[in-house]
Amino acid sequence: MPTTVLLCETLDEVARLQYHLLREAPDLLVEVATDAFRAVEAAARVRPEIVVCDLGLEGVGGAELVRRLLASTPGARVVARSSSSDPTRVADVLAAGASAYLMKDDGPEAVLMAIRALGSAAVVLSSDAASAFAAQFAGTIERVAVLEDELEDLRSQVSHGTTAKADFLANISHELRTPVTVAKGIAYILRNPTVPESEREQFLEQLRSSLDKLMGIVDEIITLAELERGTFELELTMTDLGPLVRHAVDEIGCQYPSVPIAAQVAGRLEAIADAARVAGVVRELLDNACRYSPSGRSVELVARVLDEGVVIAVTDRGEGLDRAVATQAFEQPFSTGEGTLRKEKAGVGVGLHLARQIVVEHGGIMWSDPLPGGGTRVSFCIPSHEGAHLAVPPAGAA
Repeated sequence: MPTTVLLCETLDEVARLQYHLLREAPDLLVEVATDAFRAVEAAARVRPEIVVCDLGLEGVGGAELVRRLLASTPGARVVARSSSSDPTRVADVLAAGASAYLMKDDGPEAVLMAIRALGSAAVVLSSDAASAFAAQFAGTIERVAVLEDELEDLRSQVSHGTTAKADFLANISHELRTPVTVAKGIAYILRNPTVPESEREQFLEQLRSSLDKLMGIVDEIITLAELERGTFELELTMTDLGPLVRHAVDEIGCQYPSVPIAAQVAGRLEAIADAARVAGVVRELLDNACRYSPSGRSVELVARVLDEGVVIAVTDRGEGLDRAVATQAFEQPFSTGEGTLRKEKAGVGVGLHLARQIVVEHGGIMWSDPLPGGGTRVSFCIPSHEGAHLAVPPAGAA
């Protein structure tokens, strides 16, 4: 039984294709239509096995013409012909049900080859359309891979953020519990009128210390919130940071009497800075260094003026802080660098992050250097004159 082919083409193209098919494939029964609407009607009447259609016919064209032809004659194989090799158009036409996509320039020979190939249930693409479609498909696969990697990173960040905030709640509950418990105990004792005056003064000092620690935690959280909302502001003035650095050394030294601090502070450390905020950064770095240093092992502080600005480096001789952990602590709040259960050293987990943010707000940089012999050096540099910004950090900058 001959194969019925319906040609849906313009008048000139119908004549050319029909002539070629009758000459080269006498086994084919060829029907013709020269506009889209008549093509759909003819497909319903003739029920051809194969429909060759020009997607640019007047009335209905593109993927919609393919859908209507297949609705009129279910089971037919459609050879779509077009002057466009756009991959999106090719994909739309194939998705509509076409079994072949040829270019109008491919000629009658390509049409006959497609008809023969479709007899064996193949799918046929013009070489130009196939090349464009393959390139688009390859690009799509590459973009999907990139998007999958980005999605996985996003999932990891969300998961880490959720875990970090859960750890923060655990950390903050631990950090708050000690000073609150001390304050409650002292308040209870001070209610006793028989407590000697000398002991009362000691208890009051302990109460003040506990309340100062609570206020420090609250201030850190408030500052972090201001930074995230973009409402944080510095009070910048030209100031000599030297006295503030020395005071921070003395203050932290009193808190850690078993860890000596060797300080080398230049005579003058003039910079455009918020003095109180920079002093807080120095105290944070010293506190971390003393906390992680074994008893009797000294912590070193060097403060000097270079061409880039005021540089302050704090070095501890403890177990050392891995660069990745330091970077995480710099960039992510609520990250202490150690497990919640190891609370003999871990703090609230916002100090290093805030310290770095404050330095960045000054136009400066902060970085860490794990030392080969053990220990960690954390340094920061802030500009010494107005308008200077350190755009290129040294090696290892976080």
